[in-house]
Amino acid sequence: MDVFVILAVVIPVLGSGATLVLPHKRWTALFCSGVSFGVLCRLIIEPLPLEFIIRLPMNPLHIGVFIDGFSLIFALLLSFLFFLAVVYSSYIEARRYYSLLLLDLGLLLLIVFSQELLIFYVFLEMSTIVTYFLVIYNETEEAVKAGFKYLIMNVGGAILILLAILLKGSSLGALLFVAGCLVKAGSFPVHVWLADAHPAAPSAVSALLSGALVKVGVYSLFRFAPHFGADLSWLIPVALTSMVIGVFLALVQSDVKRILAYSTVSQLGIVLLGMVLQSDASVSGVMLHFVNHGLFKALLFLCMGCVIYATGERNIHHLGGLHSKMPVTAAACLIGCLSISGIPPFNGFVSKSILFHALESPVMKAAFVITSAGTVASFTRLFRHTFLGKSGAKVKRIPRSMRLPLLLLSGLCILLGFFPGIVLSLTGYTVECDVWSSSAVPEVLLTAGLGIAFYFVGLKTKVILETPSFSIVDRFFCGCGKSIEYFSELLDRWLTQDVNYYAAYMILFLVFLFFLLSF
Repeated sequence: MDVFVILAVVIPVLGSGATLVLPHKRWTALFCSGVSFGVLCRLIIEPLPLEFIIRLPMNPLHIGVFIDGFSLIFALLLSFLFFLAVVYSSYIEARRYYSLLLLDLGLLLLIVFSQELLIFYVFLEMSTIVTYFLVIYNETEEAVKAGFKYLIMNVGGAILILLAILLKGSSLGALLFVAGCLVKAGSFPVHVWLADAHPAAPSAVSALLSGALVKVGVYSLFRFAPHFGADLSWLIPVALTSMVIGVFLALVQSDVKRILAYSTVSQLGIVLLGMVLQSDASVSGVMLHFVNHGLFKALLFLCMGCVIYATGERNIHHLGGLHSKMPVTAAACLIGCLSISGIPPFNGFVSKSILFHALESPVMKAAFVITSAGTVASFTRLFRHTFLGKSGAKVKRIPRSMRLPLLLLSGLCILLGFFPGIVLSLTGYTVECDVWSSSAVPEVLLTAGLGIAFYFVGLKTKVILETPSFSIVDRFFCGCGKSIEYFSELLDRWLTQDVNYYAAYMILFLVFLFFLLSF
């Protein structure tokens, strides 16, 4: 079955080049991403895990491939969302856009299937560079600044991962690997790149960033942290902080895409918490929420993309009354809001219920309830202020190709609410709690009631009407940036610009590294 895996990866990579020369660039991208998804679907009926080695001709390097239920689910999610992104992006004509999408898909699949750490790292960094060009695609000042922050933060995370690989086997190596993965995942407090990259990127790219790309960091932890012998228990406070702070930062934003970006920080905190607990119930909940979040968050970003396309407006205070002018988008957005809020019968309810019942500590359960209530408040605000009320805004007609992904994602949010076993059957895990029992009713009523109360209290006190201009975390990272700039200027004065000195420095560093790794 190795031929199917190779085809799933090679076709998008070759298609990346083909879109630059063939006349029908978008149809080429649709064909390549669709075939990749179809080929991966063929692997569902194959016995897992699947393991083999790809040997490169005339080259001593080889790529070890390992596919189990989790990696296959993630690969299916990636290829499906990239296919929908191509469908959605009918209004974009540039060849390089479709070429970058296909290349990024191929690289991400290689990341998911890679068995060796070093190969994983190489493809991870290649994907980072390609994603950077997607983030800055619009070439506005906002996009360039957001792309620069994305690049600096993610390259910094990559350096941590590379150092971890060099120091593998030590506690420092384990710590560096976990820290690098947290940067890639956009977890608090290293989430600042995520909040800027999502609004600046094209809406389809924002959907991919939140629905799939940030999950690479979490997937890397799940797959490779055991190789380092990393103790992940210290991540519980990080996960809880991400959950609570992320959702309340989302609640006070005025940019619709920033609301979704900060909610991603919160939702990934939930995924991180379940992964750290490592019980069968928590892992099954994590894998299900991994997929569910990818679907409903992609749906929400694409809905907001339709709103921005139709009105040219991202400020939630300048929107409203769009339900009559954009009924399909409004219905799809409502499904996405109910899904992410954990309201039955949608998919978010099932995975959140499984994760909630897997929690052991009352503190964890309290944080989970507060986060869920904050999510209800945030998305009550998003839907009400965007689609309800009065509006005098002129609305541009949305192409059918932009509406089709909304219908598909909405249908999946409903389908996986009733049949979560479609996902769980691939992982080998089963649901141990009955999420559809009558005991779930008080939990749903509690979180929904608290969420509505949060929303109206915030509205009454005008807390959610005024977006904070500058966060403490942003100030910290800007201060770090200025410090680095200052020391870089000092270093520039000391540099001799003589290649002999540089060669000597490199040799000394390698000697130092050799002795360091010898102990």
